[in-house]
Amino acid sequence: MRKRAKAVGWVCLLMAATTLLASAQPAPEAVRVLVVDETKTFTSTMRVAGLVGALRTVGMFEVGVALADVTTSYDDPLAGRMPAEDEEVYDLIVVLPRGLDNGSIDQIWVVSAGFDALAPIVAAGVDMLSVLVDQVFAEIAEAIDVTEDLWPCLLWAVYESKGWIR
Repeated sequence: MRKRAKAVGWVCLLMAATTLLASAQPAPEAVRVLVVDETKTFTSTMRVAGLVGALRTVGMFEVGVALADVTTSYDDPLAGRMPAEDEEVYDLIVVLPRGLDNGSIDQIWVVSAGFDALAPIVAAGVDMLSVLVDQVFAEIAEAIDVTEDLWPCLLWAVYESKGWIR
């Protein structure tokens, strides 16, 4: 019985210390997300608008939107564009490929640095973003990040070199 009381005491002490440390930390800044929309149909556009609205409602994201006119799903949607000089770089870029319209692609690419290089808030943002994408695009597409496919990794390398993403 004494061991259990001691264990409960230690747990309470650790929880109190954690609470004090957490309250001393500054509030985390928002995760900057660029949503790149290659889709062309009304239905897809409404889903993209729903995703952007959901991201803004969550409160942990600062969302930008870029429309892209590409020939195929694997064209670079930001080709020929450069971020504005006064614009902060993004933490995440979400690419909604053109192939969502005709069903030739069932992935939505979540572009970021490798998970070991991400700040904890950004890693949590990837998880939250993936859940929202999977809900908004249920049965049409799923979120795929850098841990699941090579394409988001390649996009990160391109966008990082151009100053779009950290």
